[in-house]
Amino acid sequence: MAVIVLFAYLRLGSNRSIAPITVFDWVVDVALGSTLAGIVNGNSLVRGLLALSTLLGFQYFTSTISTRFQRFSWLFQGPPLVIAFRGKMLTIVMIKHRISPVDVNAALRQKGVLNICQVECALIEPNGSISVFTTKELEDANVHPDVLMVVPAYKALCEYEDEARPGEAADTTKTDEEKAESTRANNNRGSSDQNFIAMQAS
Repeated sequence: MAVIVLFAYLRLGSNRSIAPITVFDWVVDVALGSTLAGIVNGNSLVRGLLALSTLLGFQYFTSTISTRFQRFSWLFQGPPLVIAFRGKMLTIVMIKHRISPVDVNAALRQKGVLNICQVECALIEPNGSISVFTTKELEDANVHPDVLMVVPAYKALCEYEDEARPGEAADTTKTDEEKAESTRANNNRGSSDQNFIAMQAS
């Protein structure tokens, strides 16, 4: 009976019901399997059906609220977490969220990236997966990166870097002394940059 009820719900409902879009969805999927197994192994059918109804109903409620009232979506899922930006791992953010360089390097290998300097942005999605975008991909696409600019942390980091280093790449008239002074200034600014990045990316 429980199997029939669950099958009917999944068949008549949206594919969204079993899509692990958020961590909460993943937890619900695991809980559904555990509840169904308990019923099959002889637990109370009534209690099992009540548990299934509660899980499925709560998932439907949260996904509906997140979709139709986006101002409340932050209650059920956080924004993507930026962990690497323009060739650098954001170590402060990674330490805060207990992410090791080994985890990031594994994601880079899966993407076929050989060096962190190739990375435009790496972020952890709400479902826990790591997405990696390379600088070459953005250049080859030759379009505005809308899917990245909707991530608040990435947008803030881009704006900050553009304001902090205006025309730096285009200036080729500096003497060696001026370049050295600029390098020292950039190094001194590194601490405040890291604090800003940690605040925005997390």
